[in-house]
Amino acid sequence: MKLRVYGCLFLTILGLIIGCQSNEKTPAKEQSTSATPTKSAVSPSAQDYNNRGTAYQRAGRLQDAASAYRQAIKIKPTLIEAHHNLGTVYVMQGKLTEATVAYKRVIQLRPDMAEAYVDLGRVYGLAGRLDEAIAEYQKALTRDPTLVYAHYGMGLAYRHKGMLPAATVALKQAMVLQPNFTDALMQLGYIYRETEQFAEAIEAFTTITQIYPKSAKAYHELGVCHTKQDAYPEAVKAFERALQLNPEAVETQNLLRVAQARAARQN
Repeated sequence: MKLRVYGCLFLTILGLIIGCQSNEKTPAKEQSTSATPTKSAVSPSAQDYNNRGTAYQRAGRLQDAASAYRQAIKIKPTLIEAHHNLGTVYVMQGKLTEATVAYKRVIQLRPDMAEAYVDLGRVYGLAGRLDEAIAEYQKALTRDPTLVYAHYGMGLAYRHKGMLPAATVALKQAMVLQPNFTDALMQLGYIYRETEQFAEAIEAFTTITQIYPKSAKAYHELGVCHTKQDAYPEAVKAFERALQLNPEAVETQNLLRVAQARAARQN
C-alpha cells in the first residue's frame, strides 16, 4: 500500500527534466584552421550526452536515456544535472537502489541543494523507508521551508506511520503554500475519513471536485463519507458521478448498488 500511494503522488511528482561533420575538402585558406580540430568539435561533450538523455527520456526510451546520462557523467563526473536526471530515470524504472546512489551524489556535489533532499526522501518513501524519508524532508526544510513537496512528503510518511496529527500538520502546511494542491487535500480527506471526521472529509473531497471536476476518486470518497452518515441519496449521486468519470470502477459500482438499496428502504 505504501508503495502504491507513493507511486500516486509521485507521479503527482514526474513531469520532470526531460530536456556531422562534413568530410569534404576545405579551401586551402581554411585548412590551417580546420586541420587540428578541437576535441569538442570531434566528440560530444558531457552536456551533449545529457541533452541526448533528456530527449530519450521525453520519448520514453528510458534505457537509452540512462546510458546517455551515464556517459555524460563518465566525461564529467561533477555534472550535477546528469546525476539528477539519471536518478529520475532510475525512479521511473523502479530501480530505487540506483536512484538513491544518484541522488546522494547530487547532495555530495551540492549540499545546499534543498530539492535534492526532497528527491532522496521520495525514493526512501517509495521503498517504504519512512523514517529515512522524513529525515531527508526535514533536511530539505532546514534549507528551504517553502518547499511544498517536502511538507507533502512528510505528511505522506507520517500518515503511513499512523502519526495522523503530525501528518495533518504537514499536509495543511503544504496547502498553505499551495492552496489548490489537490493531492495534499486528498490525503487530508483520507485522514478525516479514517478518524471519522466525516464533515471535514466531505468538505475536503467537495473542494477537490470544485478544483478538479473530473476527479472520479474524489466523488467516490464523497459517496463513501455520505454512506457512513446514512445519507444514501447523496451517496448515490456521488457514486453515479464517479462512475460517469470512471465507468470501470468495480468498487464504486458495488457501493452504488448498496447505496441505492438503502436509499430505497429509507423511502
